Amino acid sequence: MLAAMMFEFEDSEVAQIQRQGEALEIRFSAARLVEGGKSGAGEGLWQPMLLICERIAIDGSGLEAVLASIGRLRYGQLEIQGQRLRSLPSAFESEAAYALELDFANGSGCLLQGRGLRLQPTGQQCSVQSFQCG
Repeated sequence: MLAAMMFEFEDSEVAQIQRQGEALEIRFSAARLVEGGKSGAGEGLWQPMLLICERIAIDGSGLEAVLASIGRLRYGQLEIQGQRLRSLPSAFESEAAYALELDFANGSGCLLQGRGLRLQPTGQQCSVQSFQCG
């Protein structure tokens, strides 16, 4: 039996963050997916994913900085329902309040807070083992 795939924040690549009403859409060009329980630096499959952060509480210059954040994640953590998570099931949905911390390899970072979160694959369903050139 196949183990469930888990999305790992670490090493995933953010291509774009955009505002859609009261939500932010974080588009991953290469989200790192690993089999449940198995994790190691650089291991896993890579797939486009979309993280939708609903009812976001951010505006002004803070929003501008978040929207400009792209690149490889060095670290990410989601605090939701009393838990601190560094990975999520590859299909995830919650209406709970959350705080999402993202730290990028280029030194930028952001903290997002809101209520309601959804992680889903984009229309492109292919996964690859590596984006590295030999």
